[in-house]
Amino acid sequence: MKFTKNTIMLDIAKRMGDNELKLYKYRGWSAFQNTLSTLAADRTAWERQEISPLLKTDKIELLFNNDTFAYNLPANAIAFTDVWIDPSESKAWGGILKRIDEADAQRASTGEKAFMPAMDEIFWYNIGDEFRFILSIDKVITPVAELAEDKSNPGGTVILEYVSDPATLDFETSIQEGAISNDYTGFTQPSEGLPDLVDWFGFSSRFLYRCINDSVLMLVADNQVARPEEKAIDIETNPPEMGAV
Repeated sequence: MKFTKNTIMLDIAKRMGDNELKLYKYRGWSAFQNTLSTLAADRTAWERQEISPLLKTDKIELLFNNDTFAYNLPANAIAFTDVWIDPSESKAWGGILKRIDEADAQRASTGEKAFMPAMDEIFWYNIGDEFRFILSIDKVITPVAELAEDKSNPGGTVILEYVSDPATLDFETSIQEGAISNDYTGFTQPSEGLPDLVDWFGFSSRFLYRCINDSVLMLVADNQVARPEEKAIDIETNPPEMGAV
């Protein structure tokens, strides 16, 4: 099966009994987009290779002007996955990167050495989309007020990975025959038409089938809310009331 916008709409509509695409053509696609975003944002719902076009990385250069460095996820991020040190980066942080929870971060903010990073450690934590990196007290050697304008305390580069919003991908623009998917799979478009979510973008068919199945369940549930099924009345246990004779 091809996984273009049109084939996905057709598959969902058929599963809903709408072979002529009169009722579920656009409702099916809307449900699929919602499900794709919901599952992509759920870190337990996929393996890395299944949503590769949505996994993005930022190189964060940690330039500490005091003992903390703040970073916010990009506006198109819908979920965070990991932070790590990539030794292949020329400016990679050469020490240790350790995740802590918010409670430990509050203890560290008191200045108690027992809860602060030491030597070449950097602690990090996040509250929603905001990330804080805490530099070791051993590295904070100059008060902010005494720093020259062109200087900062030692830092380095770390890599942060996140899941981007599927809405950033263009599923609706036709691709010319012979075009190469350089940004994603490297495959060649066999004929002019809409991009295939597997061959062009690199999603796994297993993940897309799950999105389709969940989209159908969503539509069925919506229909039940809008028009609940009528329940048959058992006339033996619920006899109709008789009028006065």
